[in-house]
Amino acid sequence: MSATTIVGIDPGATGAIAMIQPMVEVWDMPSTPHDLATLMRTFDANTTRVYVEEVHSMPGQGVASTFKFGKGYGEIIGVLATLGLGYRAISPAVWKRAMGLQRAEKADSRRKAQELYPTAPLSRVKDHGRAEALLIAEWGRRHG
Repeated sequence: MSATTIVGIDPGATGAIAMIQPMVEVWDMPSTPHDLATLMRTFDANTTRVYVEEVHSMPGQGVASTFKFGKGYGEIIGVLATLGLGYRAISPAVWKRAMGLQRAEKADSRRKAQELYPTAPLSRVKDHGRAEALLIAEWGRRHG
């Protein structure tokens, strides 16, 4: 079975969800689990491959922000499981290296995504979550 739809997810409040096949679409991360489920319900579990950036706590990150970030990641995984959408977690180091992003600069991700997807809505500086979701999906298309 080959997937007809590839979805990348950059978790977090400033994250996003991107679909690159059959067309390119991006959505800012929904603000509630209900809204996330409503969006993800539009994908067919039999023909969709989902790639989610694997997250973990970072040195220097506050306890409250770490908890909130982990809670959001868990909601994503829970929604995917509930809807029967299989997923693969991919570490930032792996997908960024494969996409030629040696530094962890958000602007670099946006530039790379604009190169690959010039018509994608990435014009705002704050669109780095959208860019990273697109690049995660692209990584999945290439390596999935």
